[in-house]
Amino acid sequence: MNIIIFGPQGSGKGTQADLLAKKYKLYHLSMGDELRAEIKKGSAIGKKVQPIMEKGNLVPNSITNNMLLDISKRKEAKRGIILDGYPRNMEQYEFVKKNIKINAAIELHIPDSESVKRIASRRICPKCGKNYNLIWLKPKKSGHCDIDGAKLTQRNDDMPIEIKNRLKIYHSQTSPIKQKYKKHDVLYVIDGSRSIKTVHKEIVKILDKL
Repeated sequence: MNIIIFGPQGSGKGTQADLLAKKYKLYHLSMGDELRAEIKKGSAIGKKVQPIMEKGNLVPNSITNNMLLDISKRKEAKRGIILDGYPRNMEQYEFVKKNIKINAAIELHIPDSESVKRIASRRICPKCGKNYNLIWLKPKKSGHCDIDGAKLTQRNDDMPIEIKNRLKIYHSQTSPIKQKYKKHDVLYVIDGSRSIKTVHKEIVKILDKL
Protein backbone atom coordinates (compact mmCIF):
# COMPACT_ATOMS: atom_id res chain seq x y z
CA MET A 1 0.00 0.00 0.00
CA ASN A 2 1.39 3.41 -1.01
CA ILE A 3 -0.04 6.58 0.52
CA ILE A 4 0.45 10.28 -0.12
CA ILE A 5 -0.24 12.57 2.82
CA PHE A 6 -0.33 16.28 2.03
CA GLY A 7 -1.50 19.62 3.33
CA PRO A 8 -0.11 23.06 4.20
CA GLN A 9 2.87 23.39 6.50
CA GLY A 10 1.98 22.56 10.10
CA SER A 11 -1.03 20.43 9.18
CA GLY A 12 0.45 17.42 10.98
CA LYS A 13 1.64 15.41 7.96
CA GLY A 14 4.82 14.17 9.64
CA THR A 15 3.09 13.19 12.87
CA GLN A 16 0.30 11.31 11.12
CA ALA A 17 2.72 9.65 8.67
CA ASP A 18 4.79 8.37 11.63
CA LEU A 19 1.71 6.89 13.29
CA LEU A 20 0.51 5.26 10.06
CA ALA A 21 3.96 3.88 9.24
CA LYS A 22 4.07 2.11 12.61
CA LYS A 23 0.53 0.79 12.37
CA TYR A 24 0.75 -0.56 8.82
CA LYS A 25 4.52 -1.27 8.79
CA LEU A 26 5.13 1.14 5.90
CA TYR A 27 8.18 3.26 5.13
CA HIS A 28 7.70 6.92 6.04
CA LEU A 29 9.43 8.92 3.32
CA SER A 30 9.67 12.53 4.45
CA MET A 31 11.39 14.28 1.57
CA GLY A 32 12.17 17.24 3.84
CA ASP A 33 13.87 15.00 6.41
CA GLU A 34 15.82 13.19 3.68
CA LEU A 35 17.07 16.50 2.29
CA ARG A 36 17.95 17.85 5.74
CA ALA A 37 19.91 14.63 6.37
CA GLU A 38 21.95 15.37 3.25
CA ILE A 39 22.60 18.89 4.53
CA LYS A 40 23.73 17.53 7.89
CA LYS A 41 26.12 15.09 6.14
CA GLY A 42 27.55 17.92 4.09
CA SER A 43 27.02 15.96 0.89
CA ALA A 44 27.07 17.51 -2.58
CA ILE A 45 23.26 17.39 -2.62
CA GLY A 46 23.11 18.90 0.84
CA LYS A 47 25.31 21.83 -0.09
CA LYS A 48 23.19 22.48 -3.17
CA VAL A 49 19.79 22.39 -1.48
CA GLN A 50 20.60 24.12 1.83
CA PRO A 51 20.31 27.74 0.61
CA ILE A 52 17.16 26.82 -1.34
CA MET A 53 15.40 25.25 1.63
CA GLU A 54 16.42 28.01 4.05
CA LYS A 55 14.47 30.46 1.89
CA GLY A 56 11.42 28.19 1.90
CA ASN A 57 11.72 27.42 -1.83
CA LEU A 58 11.24 24.08 -3.60
CA VAL A 59 14.25 21.89 -4.32
CA PRO A 60 14.73 21.13 -8.07
CA ASN A 61 12.61 18.21 -9.29
CA SER A 62 15.65 16.43 -10.71
CA ILE A 63 17.06 16.05 -7.19
CA THR A 64 13.88 14.95 -5.40
CA ASN A 65 12.79 12.61 -8.20
CA ASN A 66 16.12 10.77 -8.17
CA MET A 67 16.01 10.55 -4.38
CA LEU A 68 12.53 9.05 -4.53
CA LEU A 69 13.67 6.29 -6.88
CA ASP A 70 16.69 5.47 -4.73
CA ILE A 71 14.69 5.41 -1.50
CA SER A 72 11.86 3.32 -2.99
CA LYS A 73 14.41 0.56 -3.71
CA ARG A 74 15.38 0.21 -0.05
CA LYS A 75 14.44 -3.09 1.56
CA GLU A 76 12.34 -1.39 4.25
CA ALA A 77 10.23 0.32 1.56
CA LYS A 78 9.14 -2.86 -0.21
CA ARG A 79 5.96 -3.27 1.85
CA GLY A 80 4.79 0.24 0.93
CA ILE A 81 5.59 3.92 1.29
CA ILE A 82 3.96 6.94 2.89
CA LEU A 83 5.01 10.01 0.90
CA ASP A 84 5.21 13.06 3.14
CA GLY A 85 6.08 16.40 1.50
CA TYR A 86 6.21 14.96 -1.99
CA PRO A 87 4.97 15.47 -4.68
CA ARG A 88 4.82 19.25 -4.35
CA ASN A 89 4.21 20.26 -7.95
CA MET A 90 2.67 18.83 -11.11
CA GLU A 91 5.94 17.55 -12.56
CA GLN A 92 6.69 15.63 -9.37
CA TYR A 93 3.14 14.26 -9.39
CA GLU A 94 3.56 12.93 -12.93
CA PHE A 95 6.84 11.31 -11.87
CA VAL A 96 5.18 9.58 -8.90
CA LYS A 97 2.27 8.45 -11.06
CA LYS A 98 4.70 6.89 -13.53
CA ASN A 99 6.76 5.03 -10.93
CA ILE A 100 4.53 4.25 -7.94
CA LYS A 101 0.91 3.08 -7.65
CA ILE A 102 -0.87 5.35 -5.16
CA ASN A 103 -3.72 3.79 -3.17
CA ALA A 104 -4.77 6.89 -1.25
CA ALA A 105 -3.98 10.62 -1.17
CA ILE A 106 -4.94 12.12 2.18
CA GLU A 107 -5.23 15.88 2.53
CA LEU A 108 -4.96 17.38 6.01
CA HIS A 109 -6.80 20.67 5.68
CA ILE A 110 -6.13 23.61 8.03
CA PRO A 111 -6.47 27.41 7.60
CA ASP A 112 -3.32 29.41 6.81
CA SER A 113 -3.57 31.21 10.16
CA GLU A 114 -3.41 27.88 11.97
CA SER A 115 -0.50 26.80 9.79
CA VAL A 116 1.55 29.87 10.71
CA LYS A 117 0.72 29.45 14.39
CA ARG A 118 1.76 25.80 14.44
CA ILE A 119 4.98 26.15 12.46
CA ALA A 120 6.17 29.14 14.48
CA SER A 121 5.79 26.91 17.56
CA ARG A 122 7.99 24.10 16.17
CA ARG A 123 11.32 23.32 17.78
CA ILE A 124 13.97 20.69 16.98
CA CYS A 125 16.83 19.09 18.84
CA PRO A 126 20.06 19.87 16.93
CA LYS A 127 21.70 16.77 18.42
CA CYS A 128 19.22 13.88 17.90
CA GLY A 129 16.76 15.52 15.49
CA LYS A 130 13.64 14.97 17.62
CA ASN A 131 10.82 17.39 16.81
CA TYR A 132 8.70 19.26 19.36
CA ASN A 133 5.85 21.74 19.24
CA LEU A 134 5.22 24.29 21.97
CA ILE A 135 1.45 23.85 21.50
CA TRP A 136 0.88 20.09 21.80
CA LEU A 137 4.24 18.26 21.83
CA LYS A 138 6.09 20.18 24.54
CA PRO A 139 9.40 18.96 25.99
CA LYS A 140 9.33 17.87 29.63
CA LYS A 141 11.89 20.56 30.46
CA SER A 142 11.18 23.86 28.74
CA GLY A 143 13.58 24.53 25.88
CA HIS A 144 15.47 21.25 26.17
CA CYS A 145 15.29 17.84 24.49
CA ASP A 146 13.78 14.98 26.50
CA ILE A 147 16.32 12.52 25.07
CA ASP A 148 19.70 14.23 25.40
CA GLY A 149 18.98 17.53 27.15
CA ALA A 150 20.29 19.62 24.24
CA LYS A 151 18.90 23.13 23.85
CA LEU A 152 16.10 23.17 21.27
CA THR A 153 16.38 25.37 18.19
CA GLN A 154 14.08 26.71 15.48
CA ARG A 155 14.69 25.78 11.84
CA ASN A 156 15.56 28.67 9.51
CA ASP A 157 12.61 27.81 7.26
CA ASP A 158 10.23 28.00 10.24
CA MET A 159 10.59 31.77 10.56
CA PRO A 160 7.50 33.93 9.69
CA ILE A 161 8.72 35.21 6.30
CA GLU A 162 9.79 31.74 5.14
CA ILE A 163 6.51 30.22 6.41
CA LYS A 164 4.43 32.63 4.31
CA ASN A 165 6.60 31.93 1.27
CA ARG A 166 6.13 28.17 1.68
CA LEU A 167 2.36 28.60 2.04
CA LYS A 168 2.31 30.66 -1.16
CA ILE A 169 4.14 27.88 -2.98
CA TYR A 170 1.80 25.27 -1.51
CA HIS A 171 -1.34 27.03 -2.75
CA SER A 172 0.08 27.75 -6.20
CA GLN A 173 1.87 24.48 -6.93
CA THR A 174 0.86 21.69 -4.54
CA SER A 175 -2.85 22.34 -3.98
CA PRO A 176 -3.77 22.05 -7.72
CA ILE A 177 -2.60 18.41 -7.70
CA LYS A 178 -5.63 17.73 -5.54
CA GLN A 179 -7.81 17.67 -8.65
CA LYS A 180 -5.65 14.88 -10.07
CA TYR A 181 -6.16 12.76 -6.97
CA LYS A 182 -9.89 13.46 -7.11
CA LYS A 183 -10.05 12.43 -10.77
CA HIS A 184 -8.41 9.08 -9.98
CA ASP A 185 -10.71 8.55 -6.97
CA VAL A 186 -7.95 8.33 -4.36
CA LEU A 187 -8.54 11.66 -2.58
CA TYR A 188 -9.67 11.84 1.05
CA VAL A 189 -9.95 15.22 2.80
CA ILE A 190 -9.51 15.33 6.57
CA ASP A 191 -10.01 18.24 8.97
CA GLY A 192 -6.47 18.56 10.32
CA SER A 193 -7.33 21.22 12.91
CA ARG A 194 -8.53 18.60 15.40
CA SER A 195 -6.47 16.57 17.88
CA ILE A 196 -3.75 14.19 16.68
CA LYS A 197 -5.68 11.22 18.05
CA THR A 198 -8.96 12.19 16.34
CA VAL A 199 -7.28 12.80 12.97
CA HIS A 200 -5.40 9.50 13.21
CA LYS A 201 -8.58 7.53 13.94
CA GLU A 202 -10.33 9.02 10.90
CA ILE A 203 -7.42 8.20 8.59
CA VAL A 204 -7.21 4.63 9.90
CA LYS A 205 -10.93 4.21 9.32
CA ILE A 206 -10.40 5.16 5.66
CA LEU A 207 -7.31 3.01 5.11
CA ASP A 208 -8.79 -0.06 6.77
CA LYS A 209 -11.43 -0.12 4.04
CA LEU A 210 -8.84 -0.15 1.23
